[in-house]
Amino acid sequence: ESTGVLKKAESEYKGHRSLLMRTRNLLSTMQRQDIIDRVILGVGFLLFSLAVLYVVSKRIGILTLQRKVTGAIKAGMVGQAVQRPQAVADDINLHQVRVDHVHNIEAPLQRQIHDEL
Repeated sequence: ESTGVLKKAESEYKGHRSLLMRTRNLLSTMQRQDIIDRVILGVGFLLFSLAVLYVVSKRIGILTLQRKVTGAIKAGMVGQAVQRPQAVADDINLHQVRVDHVHNIEAPLQRQIHDEL
C-alpha cells in the first residue's frame, strides 16, 4: 500500500513539476513582453514629446515673427528699405525700386535686369 501511495505521490509531483515549468516559461515570456512594452512606450512618448516640442517651437517662432512685424509697423519701419550687401555689390539702390499697390516691383530702367539661372 505504501508503494502505491509513493507512486501516486511521484506522479503527482511530476504533474506539478511540468506545471511549474510551464508557469516559469510563461512568466519569463511575460517579463520579456513587459520590457518590450516599456521600451515601445518610452520610444513612443519620446517621439510624441519631440513632435510637441517641434510644434511649440514653430508656433513660438511664428509668434516671435508676428511680434517683430507688429513692432516694425508700430515703429514705422516697414516703409524703409534696407540695402542688402548683394544689392550694393550689384550697384542697385533699393530706394529707387518702386512698389505699386499690386505688390509688383519695378526696377529703374537705367539698368537691364538679367536672369542668373
